Amino acid sequence: MEVKTPNPGPSPCEGKGIEVKVVIPSHKRWDRVLTTMAVDNAILCVAESQRELYAKCNKGVEIVTHPDSVVGLARKRDWIVQHFKNVMMLDDDIDHLKRIYTGKGEPMIVEPDEAYEIIQLTANAAKAAGAYVFGFSSSPAPISFDSFNPIKLSGYVTGCAHGVLEGSKLWYNPDIICNEDYWISLLNAHHHRLIWKDTRYYWSQKDTFVNRGGLAEFRNLDAEEKDFHLLRRVFGDVVELRKSKQNAKHPFQKTLKLPF
Repeated sequence: MEVKTPNPGPSPCEGKGIEVKVVIPSHKRWDRVLTTMAVDNAILCVAESQRELYAKCNKGVEIVTHPDSVVGLARKRDWIVQHFKNVMMLDDDIDHLKRIYTGKGEPMIVEPDEAYEIIQLTANAAKAAGAYVFGFSSSPAPISFDSFNPIKLSGYVTGCAHGVLEGSKLWYNPDIICNEDYWISLLNAHHHRLIWKDTRYYWSQKDTFVNRGGLAEFRNLDAEEKDFHLLRRVFGDVVELRKSKQNAKHPFQKTLKLPF
């Protein structure tokens, strides 16, 4: 008896589906971009004055520039969202997309072409659900994965890997220096009450809290403290300091206690 493989149907980018651009915001790290090897079709977004250096060190990668007047990651992200409309933003220091679940015979590391397709599928699922922000797991530990609830509809997204879809009420506050992921997660909770997180996957990132270029140029304890107080003024006591100091990288590391 002949067994026929079912037709998988159209790509999420065909028909009524949306195509999400995969964009890597980067700053003064032209010779250390890793993420273009973790996912196909990624676009580097850099300041106009840094274009030549990035082009020299990242052959064959599409580069989109913003004006040099766009300073700081929050402003850069806001420019990216306005420019690309439907976008997945990935930090420039990501090694690979990792499977949190342990499917039989499936490799833990996702290949770049499949990583791109997973982004497209996740974005289209988010849109179908009515969500404007989508993301993936914030923990690489398999023990944190709930196989009975792989899709989370509340919570927050990490700054290193999250997507925003057009039509929302979302924007990035230029006064936020280090914590634009907390800002967008809280603003999304306030306006839309819905997020789409596929916790089956985790974007594996190198530790860049102190690193030349990127956000490290602006990040320090004073900036973290200012961000904390700004978030508290705008969103209230749902923004808390992390009670456990054992694994905190600095005294102003935060946690969110969303009421839904």
